[in-house]
Amino acid sequence: MAAYSEFDLLSHLSGGESEVFLKGEGAVYETAAGRRLVDLNEMRVVLGQGNPAFESGMIQALRGVTAQKGAPSAAKLELCRHLDETTGGRFSAVYLTSSGSEAVEWAVRLAKKMTGRTEILSFWNSIHGRTYLSGSLSGLSKRKTGHGPLAPGVVFLPYPNCAHCPVKACRESCHFACLELAQRTYETASAQDAAAVILEPCQGAGVILPPQGWLPRLQEWARSKDMMVIVDEVQSGMGRTGWMYLYEREGLEPDMLLLGKALGNGLHIAALMVRERPDDEILAALTGGSGDDPLACAAACQVFRQLKGGLLEHVRHVGGILNAGLKEYEGHPLVLECRGIGLAAAVEFYDKSVCAQVLAGVKEKGYLPGQLGCTLYCKPPYVITEEQVRGFLKAFGETLAEVGRR
Repeated sequence: MAAYSEFDLLSHLSGGESEVFLKGEGAVYETAAGRRLVDLNEMRVVLGQGNPAFESGMIQALRGVTAQKGAPSAAKLELCRHLDETTGGRFSAVYLTSSGSEAVEWAVRLAKKMTGRTEILSFWNSIHGRTYLSGSLSGLSKRKTGHGPLAPGVVFLPYPNCAHCPVKACRESCHFACLELAQRTYETASAQDAAAVILEPCQGAGVILPPQGWLPRLQEWARSKDMMVIVDEVQSGMGRTGWMYLYEREGLEPDMLLLGKALGNGLHIAALMVRERPDDEILAALTGGSGDDPLACAAACQVFRQLKGGLLEHVRHVGGILNAGLKEYEGHPLVLECRGIGLAAAVEFYDKSVCAQVLAGVKEKGYLPGQLGCTLYCKPPYVITEEQVRGFLKAFGETLAEVGRR
């Protein structure tokens, strides 16, 4: 069967990863050779490997009705309650889908239908998805290069990445100059017909956080132009940042909220929450699909139960240790910037090869973060322990010193 490893279309893009993991517990994987590695790059299975309560809940769900007919399943109704309660009753309804890309597609299509407008504003470096429309909305070139023509009516605005300011302003005194550039871009590069602006409150690609106050200013401007505000928290939502939803931190009031990845702890489920319920004649196109699969709903309920039961506080605690520990290296001559919130942290280096060397070094010491260009990022399972976080910080510091001496 080993010969079939190449049968996977993307196997050769895995970066040469050859480890075979035979078992796992929490944030730790064990290889066939008995080597133990701490996972720092997992955005879906956030409850960790071998989570007893999750496994028990899924076994119970498997023994029930797994292809629901007629009335909504008990798991779906419980999930709706969790979503309503944790968002403070801000939304009137939820539509469950099988993936974040699908949730993005329907959010955009509904926004256009509900407003009668034709354009969507998106941002540089945004992810949003891999399907045709969601890929067209993505600010990542790899989603689009060579795959034209793209979906029409998408206008891209600059996102406030202060380490790479598009107007070369000083972050301490710029007064959100990039927002002014975004407004000018809309005025000159669009038909002035935007149904909505779609944004990630923390961009998943590189863990890019806008400066405090920028998001409310953006929302204020969008409202002045009668646009909907779609907040894509497929990566930042469900506790990743230490907040259940990151939009809460700055008091945003999304017209639509998108959730996924962590929502199902590895099972395929995403959610589109709407503040204003669309007219019934619009909804026929949404019917079908398998987003409300009873097993996926049961998995999502387990995630909510554990977050409410103390896991969210744990994310805040260990996330604070992780980000504070990495922040100490911001003045290092090889490091451009350290940034993050909760269990989403990143170190950006001046040079991509340096980043690769640091990644190789910490992996050799037993830790598995991710790399995107010049950025090494950490998005571990929520169950990672304080001891494991401190162990990574020690390994990171030692590796950075070793690379600096070369």
